Amino acid sequence: MKLTPILLLALIVINAPAMAQIEEGDREIQASAYVFTVSGVTMVNVSGIFGYYFTPRMVLGGGPTINYIDYIIGSNTTVGLTFFGKYNFTARDKLVPYMSAQWYQYDLSPGDPFGFFDFSFIQAGGGFKYFLNDYVAYDISGNLGFSLGGGDVAFIAVAGLAAIF
Repeated sequence: MKLTPILLLALIVINAPAMAQIEEGDREIQASAYVFTVSGVTMVNVSGIFGYYFTPRMVLGGGPTINYIDYIIGSNTTVGLTFFGKYNFTARDKLVPYMSAQWYQYDLSPGDPFGFFDFSFIQAGGGFKYFLNDYVAYDISGNLGFSLGGGDVAFIAVAGLAAIF
């Protein structure tokens, strides 16, 4: 019975009359994070981006990523960067699908024997923003990329909260 108020609130939020009102010159900030743990290994990832809308449908930006891994014999922290471009298929709907391209640098200062480009990925993908109100949206995307250093293929799925102002 306690679940009923939570379900009711979720339905209200999902069905709220919200639409994107993206305009040229708008800015966007987005934050996402996750924790993964298994058999004595814990990984925490925190990322943020800032974007600028050059048109209502084209945004360019970037931001930092911090990865912390704690394992049985030690821990490691890496700092990375993402630079991206997104093209929104609409700028005035509750659901705003987009396609994207990005450069993802997992580690800015990798240790030997790895080089800088061993952790560089060129990616293409897509996703969507689901607006909760005129300024705040869930942002979910998937990106498939190729390593500049070793030919590895990487897939990254990200879910976060975005604010447009």
